[in-house]
Amino acid sequence: MAPAAAPQGLWAASSQVPPFEGRPLDGEKGVDIAIVGGGFTGLSAALHAAEIGSSVCVLEAESIGFGASGRNGGQVNPGLKLDETALAARFGESGRGLYRLGQEAPDFLADLIARKRLNCRFERNGLFRLAHNRVALQTVREAAAGLRRSGVAVEDLSAADVVARVGTGRYPGGLFDPRGASVHPLDLCRELARAAQAAGAALFPDSPALTLNRIGKGWRITTPGGMVHARKVLVATNAYTDALVPGLARSLLPVNSFQIATEPLGAHGDAILPGNQAVYDSRRLVLYFRKSPDGRLVLGGRASFSSSRVTSDKVADYSTLKSVLAGIFPSLADLPIAHGWTGLVGITLDYLPHYHALPDDLHVLVGYNGRGVALSHRAGAWLGRKLAGRPESFDIPTVPVTPFPFHAWRETVLDLGMRWNRILDIFGR
Repeated sequence: MAPAAAPQGLWAASSQVPPFEGRPLDGEKGVDIAIVGGGFTGLSAALHAAEIGSSVCVLEAESIGFGASGRNGGQVNPGLKLDETALAARFGESGRGLYRLGQEAPDFLADLIARKRLNCRFERNGLFRLAHNRVALQTVREAAAGLRRSGVAVEDLSAADVVARVGTGRYPGGLFDPRGASVHPLDLCRELARAAQAAGAALFPDSPALTLNRIGKGWRITTPGGMVHARKVLVATNAYTDALVPGLARSLLPVNSFQIATEPLGAHGDAILPGNQAVYDSRRLVLYFRKSPDGRLVLGGRASFSSSRVTSDKVADYSTLKSVLAGIFPSLADLPIAHGWTGLVGITLDYLPHYHALPDDLHVLVGYNGRGVALSHRAGAWLGRKLAGRPESFDIPTVPVTPFPFHAWRETVLDLGMRWNRILDIFGR
């Protein structure tokens, strides 16, 4: 395994967009809205609030794109774990609003990229969801039928279709969703930062928020170099959440999603994903893959439930992914792996994104559960407009901050859960 070029692995090595150039916060600043977290959610909220006319600043602890927004697989997927009926039964009309966000998200992102001319190698070629065995195929068929009833032109795929359109005989069938897309995630994040700054938002990288205190009718956030005074605050730190908001970190499970990228496929790639679609399969221990813009095969998944922010490029998880890759595409078994990297995904108790509307205009938006590339942009825009005083015509659920049971022992508990889910996956449960 070759060493990862950077925490963002292949994406840093293949970026066409220069890193965002900004200085850490120095001194005091007063704004309408302060946003903690410079990933997709925070930047989208900043852009859309600034476009309305609010004064906005973004505090990012590292460089722009350092976290999940610059490390993910770049798959633009629609939807949520639950359908509209289930969300409405649980949350009422606001549940329908959350469902709407998930369904709109790919179109919204496509329109945003076009409107702001974001250079991020966006390709809308659709998405394959593949059944990992014959028992799971029935569930995939039912999901496809439900999407067709809602008006989405989803296609059923046979095993022969998968061979022809994906290039593997590993799967007995699946579905094709034309709404899916792919993107270079680090370039998208850097371009989104540029757009937010052009709209008037002030961005401060390398400016971790150290304290958050209610002062009078507003908030005061301190950083190593300065201080921000704001009427409203949005915390959008997702899996990289710390102790800034009491109890918030314990409401999320930060889980590493490991990824590998091969050397360029060359002739090996002629029969693999000839239409450049994105792919994920139906197993609980999520597996996803696609071709990169420079012709590599990128494959990722939760090979373990490590929550470490520092991982070696020689850990066993990468070897697991290499074996999985060879099982799906035997012709790639001897193709060298050029990059291996990982980053944290924010998992919630109910596998849904969480909007916490806390007292005194403190807002939190986290928990995309591995489906955040499109949804974070749409949800960030929804909340940015709300904070700027121009809310959209629908609401999404607000939920309390609820700690995970046994959070301190999360890696041990999750490792047992991973083993159990692996057994369920084998039997298609």
